[in-house]
Amino acid sequence: MVWRGGDRFARCLRSIENGANYFSRIIISITGPRDGVDMELARKAHEANPNLEVICTDTELPTMQHQAFWIDYLLETGVRGGDWVCWLAYDDELRVKGLNAITNSDGSWDLADGTAYFGPWAMRGDGPDGLWQGDPDEPSESWTSFPVDGPTRLSVARWVADQLHQPTYMQMSGSLNQFRAFIDLKDAFPRKHGPMRIEMAIASSPGTTTVAEFAEPITYIYGRADSDRANYGRAARREDLHLLARLGRYGTRHPGSLPTIVSSVTRTGLRSVLSGVGWTSLPSEEWRSRGGLR
Repeated sequence: MVWRGGDRFARCLRSIENGANYFSRIIISITGPRDGVDMELARKAHEANPNLEVICTDTELPTMQHQAFWIDYLLETGVRGGDWVCWLAYDDELRVKGLNAITNSDGSWDLADGTAYFGPWAMRGDGPDGLWQGDPDEPSESWTSFPVDGPTRLSVARWVADQLHQPTYMQMSGSLNQFRAFIDLKDAFPRKHGPMRIEMAIASSPGTTTVAEFAEPITYIYGRADSDRANYGRAARREDLHLLARLGRYGTRHPGSLPTIVSSVTRTGLRSVLSGVGWTSLPSEEWRSRGGLR
């Protein structure tokens, strides 16, 4: 998904070129005008690799409407509910070392049906005046949304409850989920209006029972010095009202998860929503590091 990508999108495209053999299809979805900078970058990438599929909204759409746009495209072009989608943000990069480490020698993936894969994520920081210019051979930090000492596979209810109780750093970028989870999020009531907490919303789709992380990151996530994580966290908690509705529906379809969901909602879920409108407070976001990567 690309929105005002510019130089960061160009960096992402270079990483896609290097990692293209790990995917059966690559769709570049741009929200913006057809004569814009991002479309020009996408056209050049398509000329170099005609297998890239480029779609464009021709006008800027909010995140969830843009997501519905590419979901409709995948539905129209034969993608099935059980197929896997690797979601990549335009300002991040594929990490080819990680892709090579977690896939088979022929580039295929071992993925378990009903599992949502999130992280870990390799972290770098863009400077205030431009893109990251560090040594690519130097170690980078690795961050996780799972307990540092394990396990790296949890039930959906347990993983979401952990995030509500103590929010940890996580990203949709670099995740792998089955397409049916995206369809469900697009069509289910109540409609989700904003992108915050989309990771937990995707994980709590019917048919998903487990959340896991890979042995190594498959993306580099680029932070920025001007990013305001505190305001992000408050905006994210406002989205928890939508998440609580999804968890209630999830619990009716997966009765075994109900005790964990009820405990999480009564203990921290409603408090999380209230903190989003400034009525109460929650602990600050926790960043869980897995150490350096080469």
